[in-house]
Amino acid sequence: MAGGSRMSRAVMLADYSHGPAIESLDLGPVLPGGALVRIDAATVCGTDVHISDGVFGNLARLPLVMGHEGTGTVVELGPGLERDALGQPIRIGDRVVWAHNWCGRCYFCAVAKQPTLCENTMGYGWGPYEEGVVNGTFSEHLHVSPDSRVLWVPESVSSPLASAATCALRTVMHALDRMPRIRFSDTVVVLGAGPVGVLAAAAAVRSGADQVVLIGAPGSRLAATESWELTARINIDDTEPDERIDAVRNMTEGRGADIVLECAGPPDAFTEGMEMVRAGGTLMVIGQAHGETVPVPTTAMKVRQLTVRTSLSADISHFHDALRFLDRHGGELGLESVVCSRVYSLDQVTDALVAMRSGAEMKPVIIP
Repeated sequence: MAGGSRMSRAVMLADYSHGPAIESLDLGPVLPGGALVRIDAATVCGTDVHISDGVFGNLARLPLVMGHEGTGTVVELGPGLERDALGQPIRIGDRVVWAHNWCGRCYFCAVAKQPTLCENTMGYGWGPYEEGVVNGTFSEHLHVSPDSRVLWVPESVSSPLASAATCALRTVMHALDRMPRIRFSDTVVVLGAGPVGVLAAAAAVRSGADQVVLIGAPGSRLAATESWELTARINIDDTEPDERIDAVRNMTEGRGADIVLECAGPPDAFTEGMEMVRAGGTLMVIGQAHGETVPVPTTAMKVRQLTVRTSLSADISHFHDALRFLDRHGGELGLESVVCSRVYSLDQVTDALVAMRSGAEMKPVIIP
């Protein structure tokens, strides 16, 4: 874009009462180690809906450019950015994804080696907007920060699907990294049929588990996975919790699942997962984003020797894992048609948020 227009249309959220609006923003210079990308596709996350609705309060700093999931083509490279996180050369015209920033200097980055807990992290789409720096994906262009890690996108992975990998699938990969490896004899239950749950089920299927059960709603999302090698799909709209718990136990000779991946969010999902996991099994909490308190039966956890683990976000290694998974399995599983739904323009972003809020679509796609 050198010498050309230095403006970009973007979806700004300046105050909650007026909601998102399109603005033309100045594109400032690219910093050393950073990049400017043209957004090829952005996908809508439930977090975007929560930010728009003001659910996160001061965690979202207004005004902000909305959107944190995206794939883009490099149009400018700052001095010093020559290779991606894998050491591959990065050039103008390459299609890339980028991770949010970790400082690399705080205790959690440098000592604990847990960058997802970084004390100074900067996430795209969380604000605040600074003049000349477009740092949200619901836009025509985005400034990739010098502190971000960049990854080249495989040719076999579409831009909408790669965009979904930058949140939902990398979250799944981090969760799987924080728990025992799935064994060939394992029964894995996935609670929740949103993007995270559906992608977790896909990962469990390709991890070689003996049985994979997907529990959630609506029925259309379960039906979309019909070609997958799932043992069962259970619609929560048609069943009661006791029925679902009994169904899992009946599949496992009365023991319960070896692994339960809670990807749903509501407090009841945690309670249900505790009843579904076998003694000595693992409950991985990926959902539970509603900020509500859940009673924890500590005595039962101890007596049954349960392992309860949690996982938040991901680091660059999990972005890489997500892209590799899509490169190898995305086509055979038909993930783009399952996960990525209707395409919207920037001017239709309010409609895309409504579709995500209502659950009518799994991952609305925004093409600027």
